Amino acid sequence: MISSPSGSTDISNCRMFRERKRWMDYTYFNRDPAFHWWTTHLYSPVKVKGGWNIRTPFSTMIVDVSDENFVKQWSDSTRTKINKAIREELVADRGSHLLPDILKLFSLTAERKGLRGFIVEDFNTFPKFECAAVHLDGVMLCGHVWLMDEEEKRAMLYINASNHKHENEDSSLTGRAHYFLLWQDGLFLRNHGVSFLDLQGYNRDTKDPSLRGVYAWKAGTHGRQEMLYHYFPFWFYLLRKFRNMVTG
Repeated sequence: MISSPSGSTDISNCRMFRERKRWMDYTYFNRDPAFHWWTTHLYSPVKVKGGWNIRTPFSTMIVDVSDENFVKQWSDSTRTKINKAIREELVADRGSHLLPDILKLFSLTAERKGLRGFIVEDFNTFPKFECAAVHLDGVMLCGHVWLMDEEEKRAMLYINASNHKHENEDSSLTGRAHYFLLWQDGLFLRNHGVSFLDLQGYNRDTKDPSLRGVYAWKAGTHGRQEMLYHYFPFWFYLLRKFRNMVTG
């Protein structure tokens, strides 16, 4: 398991971890999302009264990897794609050295969606994370970054980056690479104490065409839908809502 460069926190002894930004702290997986003027709680597994916080639901998909043969529960189509990826001799690489290239790959998606994206320094406050990628002919096809919630024996797919360069040649190559990598991630993380993969976001009824393919990819695991919760200080929630109205 990869530790953050700071090495200052061990989440095996705490109930959440904290990301510090300039104006706001963000906690992840917090089981006690109490109000604080300058703290937002993300991906909390508990539903409590918001009080001065505004609680918003977040639907996600959970994949059980506690059984060593977990992939047998995935759809026939998904397993066929994984088998084809094996025949194509795709190989999963993993390690913290992959983080800059994964973030660079994700920046293309972030720019297209109007998101900020990430820089390597954003991960200095994360106690533990895991990076993995699949390459073909020296080009990264896809990359995953997982955040670890050891108390729940759970890993969250924090970044899911794709390279669509080869899609003119084979439109399903990237999808096969992702399924193959997800399977390899499940095997690896299971051997490091993880029982559940949180694929971070799922809504089968989405109207957003850019998300339909992503959700169909997640549904191929036959995972279960689960609700998490975000807790925003009321003033920050209203500010975000106003900003979204202005920017569209």
